[in-house]
Amino acid sequence: MRKTLILILLIQVGVMAGKRAQAKENPKLERTEWSDIWLYDADHNELPRVLLVGDSIVRGYFDAVRKNLDGKAYCDRYATSMFLGNPDYLEELKIILNRYRFSVIHVNNGLHGWGYTEEQYRQALPKLMDTLKKYGKGAVIIWATTTPRRNVQNPAELATDNERVMERNRIAVEYMTRHGTEVDDLYSLVADHPEYYKLPQDATHFNPDGQAVEGKQISEIILRSLASKSGTGKGQ
Repeated sequence: MRKTLILILLIQVGVMAGKRAQAKENPKLERTEWSDIWLYDADHNELPRVLLVGDSIVRGYFDAVRKNLDGKAYCDRYATSMFLGNPDYLEELKIILNRYRFSVIHVNNGLHGWGYTEEQYRQALPKLMDTLKKYGKGAVIIWATTTPRRNVQNPAELATDNERVMERNRIAVEYMTRHGTEVDDLYSLVADHPEYYKLPQDATHFNPDGQAVEGKQISEIILRSLASKSGTGKGQ
């Protein structure tokens, strides 16, 4: 009887642990979740291939980067609303990384997942970077700082919740510096330029001038990385 009771207790503990593990994996979703994957010249492999990873900010400057890299590299994007700690985010990334070989992966992710704490952001970074390194087939990884949000009433000032953007950037830059990952400082590039934003209606996204400025800096750092690789890592 005692052995039976112990067995029942062990089973109950196992079930409870399984439920906790399952609950831990359930992401905190936004009202609308989306993913946007574009793979250009997917049937070619003569040039190196570059992947831009991030959110709607990435989707905004993507065309400028792609134009700047025309004839030098194929430029693809994976933009999504998912927080970087969302397990679905990592699974979607794996699909892309398993299919293609990228020479450079440029990551800009920090403006979503406000239901998560900055400590959870810190904890999610290693999982993302481990995924990029494990499945990236030797790609150079570049981390971009998250761009600031402005005060709609006073565009010269930053939004009150921009402190969270700054803290996430601090956490990410500290991590990237410690692990030798290059940082592309997009935050400083646009922080003092309200004229780059889609104001007055939008204090987060950028107008064509802002996208062009971002695209120029991103393209330059990608081209330097491609040059350092001496043309290796072409797309499959």
